[in-house]
Amino acid sequence: MNAAIANPLQRPRATLSLDLDNLWCYQRSFGLETWRSYPSFLEIAVPRILDFLDRLNLKVTFFVIGRDASDPANLGLLSEIVVRGHEVGNHSFDHELALHLQSREEIEDEIRRAADAIETVTGQRPRGFRGPAFGLSQDLLEVLAGLGYDYDASTCPNSLGLLARLWHRSKASKIGSDEKVVGGLYGSLKDTGQSLRPYLWSLKDGALMEVPVTTLPILRLPFHGTYLNYLADFSPALARGYFMTALRLCKLRAVPPSFLLHASDFLGGDDSVPLTYLPGMKRSAEEKNQFMAETLQAYSRMFEVTPIGTFADELKQQQALPSFLPALGA
Repeated sequence: MNAAIANPLQRPRATLSLDLDNLWCYQRSFGLETWRSYPSFLEIAVPRILDFLDRLNLKVTFFVIGRDASDPANLGLLSEIVVRGHEVGNHSFDHELALHLQSREEIEDEIRRAADAIETVTGQRPRGFRGPAFGLSQDLLEVLAGLGYDYDASTCPNSLGLLARLWHRSKASKIGSDEKVVGGLYGSLKDTGQSLRPYLWSLKDGALMEVPVTTLPILRLPFHGTYLNYLADFSPALARGYFMTALRLCKLRAVPPSFLLHASDFLGGDDSVPLTYLPGMKRSAEEKNQFMAETLQAYSRMFEVTPIGTFADELKQQQALPSFLPALGA
């Protein structure tokens, strides 16, 4: 029996997560040399997001970057995530977009360093991992299984991956960068055939649960928070209608949605953060936060929303998941 429809008297299960990509991560991915001084917006974003989630009574998984966790200036900010009752996951140490292409030894070192830093600052050892920009490889999966991770959440079966890479290159060019985007990031066309429901990777070191970032069933179009903000730049009503259509399709297809947010989804053009090349930064922080509140309130009305780790624990107890050999696109 599918966990999403296990009890008709209850709302179907869903998960909510947030990638805590910092200012320097965006600058690095768009080829801006200013990233090397590791500028941060966490002091603005983290308290705002935590207060926002408290108001909506939501608990989520924060995927934290190890380098930020190793910065003493972020001690209070990141420890507060766990104090407020949220889960922390591993989002790599340096947010290197080509992490999944590195050697197994380099991948393991990156993941171990991040986990150590995150545990030191939050007191919680990460149980889940998400690769930068959805980058994934068999070596990376084998490392996670060998280190005892409970789940990966890196896949995003997305038919617009190529367009996302072209958009990224275009934005980088406009700000004076010739940064190239690693092939396969943001999702590959081949990977659109992957399941949207949770499943197990069959690996040498055992099985590892995959909880995909959900895309629109059938069409496999994205509907994560940043994509919704992109649509809302043109029409908030369009973005809300698109999101509700995605949720209804998930219910119809018995897909437990895993909705992804980024810290930048809560920052606006009136914040002192130089991110004009990202979607949604023409609107004010108040406008964006009101839009995100409406979005997540609708999500909570339709689904019982939990952190990914809680959902993964329930799945282990309730049902046997299908198992697949890794066959990842590029």
